[in-house]
Amino acid sequence: MKIKRFDCSLVTRLVLFGLMLIGISAVLRYHILIGFLEKEQAQVAADQQSIIASYLAQDIGYRVQERVRYLERLALHLPADRLEDGHAMQAWLREHQELQPLFAQGMFVAAANGQILVDYPTLNGRRALSLADYPDFKRVLQGATVICPPLLSPATGRPIMAVLTPVRDAHGRVVGILGGSTELTAAGFLDHLQRAQLGPTGSFLLISPEQRMIVASSDEALVYTRLPATGQDLLMDQALQGFRGNGVGLAANGVNEIKAFAPVPGTSWLVAATLPLAAALPTVERTRALIARGGLIQAAMVVLLVVLAYLWFFRPLRRAAALADRMTRGELPLSPLPVDRRDEVGQLTMAFNGLLARLKLHQAELQHQAHHDVLTGLPNRMMLAERMQAALTHACRERNGVGLLFLDLDGFKPINDTLGHKAGDQVLQEITRRLRQVARHGDTLARVGGDEFVLLVTDLRLPFEQGAQALAEKCIKTVSEPICLDQRQYRLGVSVGIAVCDGSCDADSLLQAADQAMYAAKANGRGCYVIAPARPACANTALSAPAETAGTTRPADSAHS
Repeated sequence: MKIKRFDCSLVTRLVLFGLMLIGISAVLRYHILIGFLEKEQAQVAADQQSIIASYLAQDIGYRVQERVRYLERLALHLPADRLEDGHAMQAWLREHQELQPLFAQGMFVAAANGQILVDYPTLNGRRALSLADYPDFKRVLQGATVICPPLLSPATGRPIMAVLTPVRDAHGRVVGILGGSTELTAAGFLDHLQRAQLGPTGSFLLISPEQRMIVASSDEALVYTRLPATGQDLLMDQALQGFRGNGVGLAANGVNEIKAFAPVPGTSWLVAATLPLAAALPTVERTRALIARGGLIQAAMVVLLVVLAYLWFFRPLRRAAALADRMTRGELPLSPLPVDRRDEVGQLTMAFNGLLARLKLHQAELQHQAHHDVLTGLPNRMMLAERMQAALTHACRERNGVGLLFLDLDGFKPINDTLGHKAGDQVLQEITRRLRQVARHGDTLARVGGDEFVLLVTDLRLPFEQGAQALAEKCIKTVSEPICLDQRQYRLGVSVGIAVCDGSCDADSLLQAADQAMYAAKANGRGCYVIAPARPACANTALSAPAETAGTTRPADSAHS
């Protein structure tokens, strides 16, 4: 293509437009984007901390409630009449502690006055304690399960959590207390919090607001330490007063930190995730330098790219137009055009391919509708005839047998007349599903009438009637199973006419013989099958004799034997 005037060239316009965009974007990056990026990154980091804090809070809540529910279940089965029997109680505690050691420091039983009677395992100083000194002791006597505030274990000197739940006698009266205690950093409880890391300088805190105490932390030095005094960390003060969420605030050490707070379900505790603001924005400075370098590189590359794009941009369009023109003239078969790129030209090509695909799909649907039943999706008479002809030809060549089972439902018309055509359609679809399960791979199940089906069976071995008979019994059995409609069960039956041959007969005679055998089965009481005389010779063959002489008759009971 020749370009007569430089100012009218598409290349010139694209280059100028690209340079203008680069200049504008450079200004926006330096004066707007960096500030926006800092704010967004801080918010993203805060949201991430909120998610992590919420996850940890849910996990800690689950671990706490797991122990609470376990202790409550044990209290229901604790023999309250044997509280004074120390040996029996210790054996009972040992059995359940060893079975499921959720409480690392074990469990204990106390009397209603708060005096600990027995514990397992036995810890020095635990039996000397009185639960009556706990602030929530009265709540336990009133029937509530209490999670005690964290305290230092008199036995180990490490922070522990205790759970107390009432023990009732047969009359529902509180006669004792079952308790369990575990170290906060015990394996399987809060030890995972110490292993959690939030960057090189971030930390996680599990806080008891009532005590202004750090219960657990990823920084072991902070475990069971007091929070800063009121006023030193304003965001932390807000969290202790009920604030939940995230924000940026000045910490007690004078560093701006991103903090996120999440409540622990089932407790008064909260999880705090802290991260210095500088650690959350490491990419801002690198982004600033990258923007500056990128602007210069883009300005140099845009001219080259626009020129190259101009040279090959229209090639796919010309190629697609040429192929479409040849397909229109019939020189090429209808096929999707190649899509080189996902630009406007590619969209146009894909739109053409979509129209072509819809055309082929429409043709396929018409072809399918011409050979299949609309309601059940089964082959219709036309396709059955084609399959029968192919099966007979194959039988002649392979020297095996072909069987045809003509099935007519018994009791379908009353359901269709009483419940309506919609229910009738549901019945036909259910029967189709069942018969498909009976049909073998390679057999053809077709619907040839309102409630009439035909099963074309191929590759039968001598004696041919035996294989067809087995399939007929399966069909009778599966159809006779109850069908649920409108919360009621209905039963149907099926009369089956069977015709077999070795491939020397024609399709019409085989179908007519099976049809007549089906009517003989109807006459014999329905719910059975009749085998037509072997090798029907022509389409005019009729069953002139009664069913007993025309072929073999089997009642429906044979299908269940």
